[in-house]
Amino acid sequence: MLKSYIALEVRILLLTGVKTFCNCTYQDNGMLGSCPICRGEGTLSPQLNQIAARKAYTITKALNCTIVKNPPYEKNLSTPELPPEYSLSRLSLKLGTDGFMDIVFHRRRKHIRIAELRIEEDAGRLTHSGKETRMDYTTAGMPSLRLRTEADFEIGEEAEVFLSDLRRRLQYLEVIPGVPVESVIRCNAHVALAPYPEEPEGYVKLRNLNSFNFVRKAINTELNRQEEILEHGGTVLPESRIWNETKNTTESFQKRKLENRPKFTPLEKVPPFTPGPEILEALETFTVELPEPRRNRVMSQYGLTLPQAEFICDEKSRADYFEKTIELGGTPRETAQWLSSFVIKEFKRLQFTPITAPLTPVRFASILKMLSERRIHSGIAKQTITAVLEENKDPELIVKERGWEQLTDEKVISEIVHKIIEENPLEVKRVREGDARPIRFLTGRIMRETGGLAEPNMVKQILREQLSVSLVYVLSMGGAISGRIAEDGMVESGDERILKELIHQRMNNLESKIRFESIQVGRLLSEEIIPSDWAALITTITERINSGTANGIVVAHGTDTLPYTAPLLYWLFADAGVPIVLAASSTAPGTSNEAAETMEMAINLAVQEKTGVYVVHSGRVLSPLNLKFERIGSDGFRNWNMQKAIHYGSSLLTGLLEADQYVVTQLLEEAANAMCVIRIYPGLRSDYLTALMDQGVRYFFLELYDTGTAGFREGPYSLKRAFAMGRKKQARFYCTSQQEGLVDFSGYSTSKELWKEGAVPMGVYTTETVVARFLAASIIADSEQERDELMERAGPESLQ
Repeated sequence: MLKSYIALEVRILLLTGVKTFCNCTYQDNGMLGSCPICRGEGTLSPQLNQIAARKAYTITKALNCTIVKNPPYEKNLSTPELPPEYSLSRLSLKLGTDGFMDIVFHRRRKHIRIAELRIEEDAGRLTHSGKETRMDYTTAGMPSLRLRTEADFEIGEEAEVFLSDLRRRLQYLEVIPGVPVESVIRCNAHVALAPYPEEPEGYVKLRNLNSFNFVRKAINTELNRQEEILEHGGTVLPESRIWNETKNTTESFQKRKLENRPKFTPLEKVPPFTPGPEILEALETFTVELPEPRRNRVMSQYGLTLPQAEFICDEKSRADYFEKTIELGGTPRETAQWLSSFVIKEFKRLQFTPITAPLTPVRFASILKMLSERRIHSGIAKQTITAVLEENKDPELIVKERGWEQLTDEKVISEIVHKIIEENPLEVKRVREGDARPIRFLTGRIMRETGGLAEPNMVKQILREQLSVSLVYVLSMGGAISGRIAEDGMVESGDERILKELIHQRMNNLESKIRFESIQVGRLLSEEIIPSDWAALITTITERINSGTANGIVVAHGTDTLPYTAPLLYWLFADAGVPIVLAASSTAPGTSNEAAETMEMAINLAVQEKTGVYVVHSGRVLSPLNLKFERIGSDGFRNWNMQKAIHYGSSLLTGLLEADQYVVTQLLEEAANAMCVIRIYPGLRSDYLTALMDQGVRYFFLELYDTGTAGFREGPYSLKRAFAMGRKKQARFYCTSQQEGLVDFSGYSTSKELWKEGAVPMGVYTTETVVARFLAASIIADSEQERDELMERAGPESLQ
């Protein structure tokens, strides 16, 4: 078994404007410099400039390093020779040792040791253009912090996560203001494979990887190259290689000796560097709130979910912007939702940052206040945000000038509603007899009377109150609950008449308070559901919620595909403000009372609850998440990995769904065509999966054994070949368990292999719930990257 060893050597340009070991500036003296220190001549002693020292020591402290007391000045004998006009002193100071950063990749925490931190002069960088590789000396002489880790990484994804976390940490320290932090980070990677438990004899150095994405790709490609060489009996030669993004491969650059780490020699008769009192005091009183502690505090203080907190705290300026908006009156959840769903996207589109944007926290809080007071609706809020960013005007002024403010005076609206009711007695009579359709006509008349300025939800609420009706919509998705028994004893899909008769059998004392509109979404058995049927259901629910007439929605559904439909509705409507209840029966009406009793229970639940998604089956209320169909009968369904049923929380939507049925159908069909669910079994051939990839399948949902294990023994039945092909075709593997339990890829060597190959453990979620999340994310996400992020940010945190 081969084990991978990967260490990073990271260069961080500090951009002080002053050279590293003297007070020369680039503007005054260019790269060459006119003082003896720049040229490495004379008797003047070098002195680390104070700006660079403060920045470097702050980073050293933030990376948990042991500070080296009074470090001696050394010469780095490994620094390459530069052209005469770019001469460097080649000096180096070791500032810290034995540091660490903890990273998390695919829910697995790892401790990454930092061997040392040194401050040196930057020697320039390699640039690649077409077939030519050149040196760029623009930054030569700048203060550069060199961070060297131990060989604690195993795969490229870990290195990418480490660099992203480092970027975030540097950003929070505010030591490199004015430029994107990732633009001043460069990286070399040292990569080796060795038979476990042997240590590698030498490493291949991947040079000048100037993006985090390139680091991941280059490392993984190099691991594959070395593995292929070793498996064929060859020897991996120590050398430097560079990444060719166009060819997606590493290429040989120059040969290296087995041990080629930098060599240092101390400067004689030069006193060591002694940090001044200002630096020492700053180190003693270091109180910067770093990203992870801030994320945890934001979750606790403001009640945000983990995905929301991660998004808010990804950038310090964004987190500061969020908290300032809260101070000025924005509610945490609304502020977070608007930031993640619209505001930051507008910032990027118009090339603003939270610091430079005309939409200041004061103005953003003002818009949120108008929205909460129902002076504007969400569509106007979006237009106002864009107008503020484009015109740099106060939002109150924009709304006033353009006549966008809604009519929210309840007394005025009530008088208009009363007038419209008096003028339309026939429509009112139909509504009070149970026909909900005239409500839309009456609402339209009221809006016309107010010039379209009346707040729509207030209009609908007052109209319902004056008509003395509240509506529960009953939608039919077929199944046994609305089916019938044919002459041969087989269950056939039912129709609207059967469902209506079933409802009226159980109206009892609710008939005077509730009016029902039964809408036939589909006449089918649930096993016949296809993406277009889900699209019809989703858009129908969206229309009923948006109409403002729904106090609750009941979906009559079959049992076979209920574990997919229920979580799909949860991921879309968990916080919609209208309860959605799925009702399912194991038997058809006429064979038992189960269907009628289930409908009665579902309707009562829709009347009583305020929000959330619920499943009613055989007298029990179940959660839509992790719903498992285990057997035929009254106890056929159960929630896995759940101590307390979850019915409401944060959906993947931020706001109302804004897509018609045709668009939703297209999105769901594309997602279904690109995915496949596979139950792993002994003897599953790897080439089955690769054949599916050849057919365009890129998303695999793998039901693994136990806590997440699968066969990786070499041969045709090993998943390793499929994962290798998946890397090349950019496939994604989401892993669940065939048993009830947690998939965390710990405890077994095979599960660690899955983790190394990039599989995503989906924790306590069942296959059906994960597939439903993928379908919901496919509707919502604007890009594949956003869909992947929504999949990995599975929340609630735990169902157990």
